[in-house]
Amino acid sequence: MLLLSDSSEVTAGQALWNHLPFAKMQCLHTLKEFNLDCYNPEQHHPYYFAIADYNNTLICYWDIYYKGSFVNIWHLEIGQSKKDFGLGMAHEFALGKSGRVSIISFQDVLWALDTETQENIGTFPDNLIHTVLPHPHCLAVCPTKKPLVATGYTQGRTGELEIWDYETYTRRLYHQFQDVVLIPYDNSWNQSKLNLWLTTPLFFTPDGKFLVARFKQRLQNKLQLWNTETGELFQTLDNLPALTVNSLANRLDGQILACGIRQDEVCVWELISDRILYTSSGVAPCLMSLDGRVLIYCTDNYEIVVWDLAMNRKLCTLQGHTAPIGYVAMSSDREFIASYSIDRTIKIWGVPQSINSCSNL
Repeated sequence: MLLLSDSSEVTAGQALWNHLPFAKMQCLHTLKEFNLDCYNPEQHHPYYFAIADYNNTLICYWDIYYKGSFVNIWHLEIGQSKKDFGLGMAHEFALGKSGRVSIISFQDVLWALDTETQENIGTFPDNLIHTVLPHPHCLAVCPTKKPLVATGYTQGRTGELEIWDYETYTRRLYHQFQDVVLIPYDNSWNQSKLNLWLTTPLFFTPDGKFLVARFKQRLQNKLQLWNTETGELFQTLDNLPALTVNSLANRLDGQILACGIRQDEVCVWELISDRILYTSSGVAPCLMSLDGRVLIYCTDNYEIVVWDLAMNRKLCTLQGHTAPIGYVAMSSDREFIASYSIDRTIKIWGVPQSINSCSNL
């Protein structure tokens, strides 16, 4: 399938279209029980939701405030809980290296865990990275190979930004900024603010070469692109209309794509030129495959739309949620989609084994 994706031939595109599983996707499992150690679990929603691609598991992180933090892990294929574990009083959580590494933030400390074993990663005596940020409220981790983590902090109209290598415990970037604000997480889960749900202002490109930071300056938004190898500011995009960046992709032609909400529409645009490639009347959340081929976004009717950006056509619409959708995740092999609704249900979408077996005959 990856070879077909690289080809520009029409026949290869049609073959890839025939192979893409989305048209046959169904809801395989609906998850409703979350093992949370708190008095009123129905009042809590996850702060992080992603698929660990190396073993096709769904990972969900919950911050229960005074009760600590919890991680749930499910098998995507069978829809059953694999394990649950607590993290104490963690503040932020994210995955790196296709889900193999879990990065946790607490006050001015970062540490890396093996997602499977929960054992510390690193060679330093205390296995901790002591950042200079007093209480980072923004966290981003490179999703693929590079062991990079970024943290951001804003107080008033000043703040700081750092990038660390969590394997060598070396800092790659430190930047102090003024008169702008890193737009922090919105933890309100207010249904009138769907486009702002738990979106981070920091994103790594999938190849780890750039960090994208989203700032607010008075009534305008700006995006900064930082080169993670040199630690230098590569580009600033000013005077952008209201936007929320949800994900980044590295296209085969070298372009960096961003998708998110711009002026209340789902948009996909080239990050360097800011040229808009695709717009839709959908709502957040939205995301792209890491190669920029497939776009997923939601509708006001609680549906999930899967769109082929290369062929410019809809692959499928997934229906079944009965309340606004807060998270969507897709496995890198495109075999699974997972979604979380504000009605506290998780749905796992994929092609049933019976259909897969018939297509292989």
